[in-house]
Amino acid sequence: MTTYTVAELSQIIARAVTRALPEEIWVHGEIRDLNRAPSGHVYFSLVDDGAEVGSPCLLPVTLFSSDRVAVNRLLQRSGAVRMTDGVAVRIRGRVAHYAARGTVQLRMTWIDPDYTLGRLAAERERLIRSLEQRGLLMKNRSLPLALVPLRVGLITSRGSAAEADFLDELRRSGYAWRIASVDARVQGRDAAADVITALERLVAKGVDAIALIRGGGAQTDLAAFDDEAIAVAVALTPIPVLTGIGHEIDTTVVDLVAHSHKTPTACAAALVGRVHDFLQDLERIASALERSAQLRLETTRGDLATATERLDRSARAADRRSRYTLEALAVRTIRAGNGLLRRQGDLVKQTERRMARTAMIGLDAVSGTLDRMTVALEAAADRRLVSARSYLIELEHRVALSDPDRLLARGWSITRSNDGLLITDPRAVEPGSRLRTTVAGGELASVVVEESKDG
Repeated sequence: MTTYTVAELSQIIARAVTRALPEEIWVHGEIRDLNRAPSGHVYFSLVDDGAEVGSPCLLPVTLFSSDRVAVNRLLQRSGAVRMTDGVAVRIRGRVAHYAARGTVQLRMTWIDPDYTLGRLAAERERLIRSLEQRGLLMKNRSLPLALVPLRVGLITSRGSAAEADFLDELRRSGYAWRIASVDARVQGRDAAADVITALERLVAKGVDAIALIRGGGAQTDLAAFDDEAIAVAVALTPIPVLTGIGHEIDTTVVDLVAHSHKTPTACAAALVGRVHDFLQDLERIASALERSAQLRLETTRGDLATATERLDRSARAADRRSRYTLEALAVRTIRAGNGLLRRQGDLVKQTERRMARTAMIGLDAVSGTLDRMTVALEAAADRRLVSARSYLIELEHRVALSDPDRLLARGWSITRSNDGLLITDPRAVEPGSRLRTTVAGGELASVVVEESKDG
């Protein structure tokens, strides 16, 4: 059996690899452990797409700085692909044996951006259809945002420009925000676990809304937000999730299942606008209530003034009717007394004439009777006259008692407001009001200094 030196065996392996694969080949897989060396070389491993970490099938890849310039130029023209961990790529290169390390590696010279974009687009469409079929596409988006979402959970890479832009927009609004921030990786294979954990922590804190943000980048940089695990976690979150991922032209699957906004700043502006709209609605309602109350107050004041005027007119009319009634009663009483006296006088004259006629028949016989009758009639007339005069005096006394001038002479007074309204309740006037008081000797003007506390 032949024994080889290490160098000899290395040369045999190198020649065998060259004979087996003499030309450049295309290989597709997923990037792992990418490292950009200071020398300008790029090193990474290529594993089968979707392979678990620690997969036994692993191919070392080297992109020398001389080839990196052309590859980067191609990637920049595509504008959507960036080589990073977790990105599925299709690359071209030559398989060679690296004797210094005793490994077989692929020396990369070119890349196919369309392959990566196609894989991303195909996986994205598959995931969107799956979420829609499972009823998850609109689950979180249908959650209503709180009227005043001041308690905000923030998921982003701490210290990033996205975080600074988001917080600056909130700060400039002047509202009393309460931010619960959770640091999370937003790129690469570990982003899914970080974001899902952050969502769970913020739900437990009871925030009003959760903002998931990151700055812009290549489409492959945002691939984490096309991840099924993150999309499902966001869809099932019981609190509205607002996203601000990338630039205005970027849209990820997570954007489709959440309350999407174009950028981190736009996401913060949406929260500010929500609070601003609520405060404006509150001011409009308060203004409407104030106008309604003012109108009701003015209407009530008008009704009160009208009622007071009517009561005053009624009191004056009642006073006039009372005076007219007493005067009429006195006139009727005097007239009745005078009529009674005339009737009694007529009766006396009639009696005298009858007595004169009968005197001729028997003056002596009836002389005594006539005298008695005359005395009786005169007595009756006197009694009737005395009774009528007493009744008339009583009526005059009653009329005099009701005379306002007499009441005023006894110390009573009548008080009216400056505009003539009768004052019957001290609570009807306020300090500073001007009053006119009528007394027996004339009128007095006064100003209310203090309202009585009695009653």
